[in-house]
Amino acid sequence: MKVLNIKALYDFDGYVVDKISCQKIGAQVNLEFDGRCGPRCPNCGIRLPKHRCLRQSVADLPVASGLIVYLNFPVVQGHCRKCRFFFTTRPKEAHPTKDATWRLMRRVSEMAKYAPVTAVAKMMSLGESTVRRYDMAVLKEDLPEPSLDDLRVIIIDEKSIRRGHGYVTLVLNGETGELLHMTEGKKKASLESFFEKLTEKQRATIEAACIDRAGSYQSVLGEQIPGATVVYDRFHLRLNLNAAVDEVRRQEWRKASEEDKSFIKGHRFILLANEENLDDKGSEKLAAIQEINEGIATAHYLKEQFRVVHTYSYAGSARKALEQWCDMAEESKLTPFKRLAKSFRKGADKIVAFCKHRITSGKIEGFNNLVSRVVHRACGITNMDYAWLKFRQLSIQQT
Repeated sequence: MKVLNIKALYDFDGYVVDKISCQKIGAQVNLEFDGRCGPRCPNCGIRLPKHRCLRQSVADLPVASGLIVYLNFPVVQGHCRKCRFFFTTRPKEAHPTKDATWRLMRRVSEMAKYAPVTAVAKMMSLGESTVRRYDMAVLKEDLPEPSLDDLRVIIIDEKSIRRGHGYVTLVLNGETGELLHMTEGKKKASLESFFEKLTEKQRATIEAACIDRAGSYQSVLGEQIPGATVVYDRFHLRLNLNAAVDEVRRQEWRKASEEDKSFIKGHRFILLANEENLDDKGSEKLAAIQEINEGIATAHYLKEQFRVVHTYSYAGSARKALEQWCDMAEESKLTPFKRLAKSFRKGADKIVAFCKHRITSGKIEGFNNLVSRVVHRACGITNMDYAWLKFRQLSIQQT
């Protein structure tokens, strides 16, 4: 039997294949120094006199139906008289601290993008903790650092990734969707830690920041980037409106007759849906509940009417529409909408700022869905450094 060009499979610089031992479960590949090269100093390149020599084995990619392949190679510690340092030489394809080759670890990391750790561990005959360590090491090596230059728009939001309100603060590039920052908590210090990374020049390029109305982020933005425009996220404003509609529905349910209670209770999602998304049956049900209950009909009308504010291209027109909406909400005598009208008047500049910048948290909401999948597959997050790398990997894939 002839085996030609086995070096193509194990093309490790400075080493040659000496022996391959095969069994049904896998193989062991013995490497030796290429006599033309020998161990050399990684700095100056001169040959290293052998000071100490031993052998090491690392796991490598499987071949054929075997699940286990080990590379066995000499490890030499030598002293470079020119550099005046001791150096330990091993194949650069072998990770310096993990008992595996980089190509095996990258294969595991690639599989971990799409499959749960438990499935990857089973397919590769590895422990689950080993899969996580390999994946984390590869992501640290291969992922680029966040690009903080020429930022024009940032999107800020919080995300729960643990039970018991374990929140993290996320900052994304509003144009590319790249994750720039993640830290535990959702208080001022969580966002301040992001701006501590930025130089004055980098802060000066930020024109707008998109946030929701809640939280303590607004004061941080005023301190750190006073020249930037704060934009209230359209998606979160609609969530506020939906919450007000649902509160009115519950109030009306309490006052309704027994006959009407069951009817009101079964129409929650129809009331919260956009009218254009309802089919004929849904539209009929909406019309029926509006006919039997004036309070619910008014709440639904106000929710739909608010959408007009974001259709304008000029802030002046949008502000006028917002003022008219607030007047209607106050005249409706519906307590949840009167509260919204008061807070919307206070934050009018940030609401109508959407007309100029046209930014929403759509990118971060879509990203949050991907994060939820990762958290679900991992059955929770225990290592925040690993979570940061996994989430950054997701955001870069989207760009």
